[in-house]
Amino acid sequence: MSFHLINLAWHRDLRATQKIVLIALADFAQQTTGECNPSVRVLSAKCGLSASAVRKQIKALQAARLVDVISREGGVAYRVLLGALA
Repeated sequence: MSFHLINLAWHRDLRATQKIVLIALADFAQQTTGECNPSVRVLSAKCGLSASAVRKQIKALQAARLVDVISREGGVAYRVLLGALA
């Protein structure tokens, strides 16, 4: 959990659904790398959004260069790109 990344996410000017997904990712992220690997199902439950809505918001956050999606063996990881990590 990275309180620093969470605080930075709160101060971004984003639509509500994008912001809640970014904050959820920041909540899972490691402070030093910004990386995390929650499943879409876990993010969906945490954010109160459907799985398809979470996927859509992650794509929007990628387009805004706030999140990187990293393909890994056995799944996907995310890197939150805020602050020094941007």
